[in-house]
Amino acid sequence: MPYRLEVPASQNDWQAFHDIRETELFLARHSDTAYDRNHVDDFVSCNHPLLFKRAGRAIGVVRLDKLGAGKGAVRLVAITAAEQGKGHGRVMADMCEGIARALGMHTLFVNAAPEAIGFYEKTGLERFDWDPSELVSIASQCVQMRKRL
Repeated sequence: MPYRLEVPASQNDWQAFHDIRETELFLARHSDTAYDRNHVDDFVSCNHPLLFKRAGRAIGVVRLDKLGAGKGAVRLVAITAAEQGKGHGRVMADMCEGIARALGMHTLFVNAAPEAIGFYEKTGLERFDWDPSELVSIASQCVQMRKRL
């Protein structure tokens, strides 16, 4: 089935984008932190919020932030609970890397939740301390990783 990874184009896409993020990242993991559907970081011009669809149905989200000097950060990655464990995350990661390359990035960083470290290692990331100041709020327990593209 065809996959797409793109900036949300409609009000329905944005609703799905925020619903997935809120459900999978905040309610399921960080219930003590309120999700902000209007967070300023989603509107910064060098940040790219992306909705992942399979056969036209939203099943995942990621934000790709361009950090400069060929570097980028992959943030707020989630696949809906019903679609986890089926290989979709790997497809989304590959597509995200393609977008990163097209934007001139050669290195990607991530703040990986402890339960996601195995997934990231399988997709080629390695543990790498890239910016300890990032490890606050919902990222406070994360492990920093990187991948050279």
